[in-house]
Amino acid sequence: MKMFVCIDDTDNYDSIGTGELLENMMGEAAIKGLSKAGFTVRYQLYIHDDIPYTSHNSSMCCSAETGDREVFTEFCEKYLEENSADGSDPGLCILTDDSSFDYSALIEFGKRAQCEVLTKSDAYKAAEGFGDGLHLSEHGGTGGGIIGALAGAALRAGKEEGRIKGKIQPLPNKSEWTLSEFASVFGVQRFIDEDGNEITDNLSIRFVHPTKLLYSKGLITGVIVNENGQFMPKPKIKKNKEKKQ
Repeated sequence: MKMFVCIDDTDNYDSIGTGELLENMMGEAAIKGLSKAGFTVRYQLYIHDDIPYTSHNSSMCCSAETGDREVFTEFCEKYLEENSADGSDPGLCILTDDSSFDYSALIEFGKRAQCEVLTKSDAYKAAEGFGDGLHLSEHGGTGGGIIGALAGAALRAGKEEGRIKGKIQPLPNKSEWTLSEFASVFGVQRFIDEDGNEITDNLSIRFVHPTKLLYSKGLITGVIVNENGQFMPKPKIKKNKEKKQ
């Protein structure tokens, strides 16, 4: 069975981030033979004084497959309860990945979560009607993480744009690439410029700085920029994290 697994609000100022916790959880599930996971996408949610968050208010969602959804769900619940940080409000969403599903109501909820303050009641209401196709649960604190968990899973199901967790690093002794070579080596399915225009030419690029990929229109997407006449993957600039006080 294919599904989307999303968690939110599992960290505090001193703990590992939610994305790392999700990858650790899925790694342990794989070791136990419960599932295998795909890449993780970060979805930015609304920043507002009425919303508690640690640093960026983002939820993390991965794709996964399991042969026994009930056992896998029980494992995820227990893992969050045992490994989420003190003072966090963890939420878990497991959403069936099925092309016959109408995700429109959930996608609307996900988009609202990116621009307005929502409540747990809003989340439970949006989840109504999906039956066994959707699991939504609270695992400590206020349980407010279910809002972001549902939003992230919904946005992933709707193929909405998010940032793929992790950086792509340049390879030693190779700086000159064509887009087709880059796509083959790093699994990129689509290229766009900074304005979102699709690039179809097999450009020559220089890859010397780490870069991050996007999940856009359901495809792994690379952003190509022109720096002084030289095309290159958009560099990942390290920023200082400012945590909410």
